[in-house]
Amino acid sequence: MESTIEIYSPEWFINRQGNFTGSEIWKLMTEPRSKKDDLSKTAETYILEKVWEKLSGEVKQGINNFATEFGNENEPIAKKFYQSVTGNEIKESLMLYSNEIEGLTGSPDGLIGEDGLIEIKCPFNGANHLRHCFITDEETLLNEVPEYYYQMQCYMLLSNRNWCDFVSFDPRIISDLGLFIFRLNRNDEVIEKMKSKIIIARNLFNQYVKTFEGKK
Repeated sequence: MESTIEIYSPEWFINRQGNFTGSEIWKLMTEPRSKKDDLSKTAETYILEKVWEKLSGEVKQGINNFATEFGNENEPIAKKFYQSVTGNEIKESLMLYSNEIEGLTGSPDGLIGEDGLIEIKCPFNGANHLRHCFITDEETLLNEVPEYYYQMQCYMLLSNRNWCDFVSFDPRIISDLGLFIFRLNRNDEVIEKMKSKIIIARNLFNQYVKTFEGKK
């Protein structure tokens, strides 16, 4: 469901506090070392980061460097090229959240029509853009960039949409190769597994919060 909260607004940061987000949901999907465990060490660390946000009232900030600045500057250009090439009109997305699953939110780069989404990456490292150009199917996308794969599946879960165009853009390549598009379809089997992982993680989150708040 779409909220009325604009991306990167003060309210956007507040609503991310203690919530699992689409951009980091891959951490919950990593495989545990033992089959008897429900969650991996990476997932457990992610849960503790969210507990810290809840207890501190702050949001863990990402790294702001040349790579992130490059991506932020070029995303609007990528959107224009994408619309020109595909004829698809991009509607800006507000924050999405789940009515079904507690504490899950996300902010896709845009909405396409009634069924689609768009997720744009503008790699500062040009080799990463070229690596994206080898993606030809769902399995390759999952193997090469699982963080993006699960991010898009999560956004389809949140929006109840059926596909997401993965766009990789490098403005330094002055040819058609500078814009790569791969359409990822909704995978309900993966989404159901994701739901299960999130519910387990949220229950553990709530247990941790209760334990730590009891020690104040």
